[in-house]
Amino acid sequence: MGETQPERVTVAEMSWPEVETALRAGQATVILPLGATEQHGPHLPLGTDTRLATALAERVARRLGDALVAPPVPVGPSEEHTGFPGTISISPETLTDLLREYVASFDAQGFERVVILPGHGGWFPVVDDVAPELSRTVEADVVAVTGLQRYMELLQEGLTAAGIDVDEPVVHAGASETAMLLALEPSLVNGPLPDGHTGPVSETTLFAEGIEAYDEDGVLGDARPATADAGEVLLEHVATAHAEYVRAELDAHDQAGES
Repeated sequence: MGETQPERVTVAEMSWPEVETALRAGQATVILPLGATEQHGPHLPLGTDTRLATALAERVARRLGDALVAPPVPVGPSEEHTGFPGTISISPETLTDLLREYVASFDAQGFERVVILPGHGGWFPVVDDVAPELSRTVEADVVAVTGLQRYMELLQEGLTAAGIDVDEPVVHAGASETAMLLALEPSLVNGPLPDGHTGPVSETTLFAEGIEAYDEDGVLGDARPATADAGEVLLEHVATAHAEYVRAELDAHDQAGES
């Protein structure tokens, strides 16, 4: 994979000749961030997941050195949050079709590698289900950064590395997401930071009754310890792990193609 990279990595900020030049220069990996538009408590914006997924994709792209970042998908499955104004929930079936179209378009454009990067919990099972099909139906190598449990573990590791002693068994608008938004766009974070539900969460109850069954403000976790410095540690920790995973997967694809 190439060593040089344009200053900008975000396709939406580039002209088509710039993208064409990047492809010809070997910038043939495209990263697709998957976000959501859903409530994130009274202190974070509805686009939190989309903003975080995009930021992580940009950091991963710069680490890979040959990647561009596609416009994010700003919606996902968010049914458990629809009791709050502004939330948009899209069915897994529609999102699966959308992923098929996205990947087919990248493939037709000449991208050789497509990285799918979920930043919203509801996306992970959708991606897990469709990723094998996508790998079979396009010429491009498709790498899905899947595993919701692993993502939550990375966030917990990042909190620990940043010196924040909180346990986030379920991540939603608590310390980790609040800290990352403080690092990226502090003007979008409203105070005071809330202390949400920190006990166990049943998926059955969550999806049957909505997140308000646990917290009337829609927060799972304690956002109060979040800081911008901790957010930067978290972003770097997760981006580094994602980039290492993608490199390993692409190397495995290359080796399989040579055998």
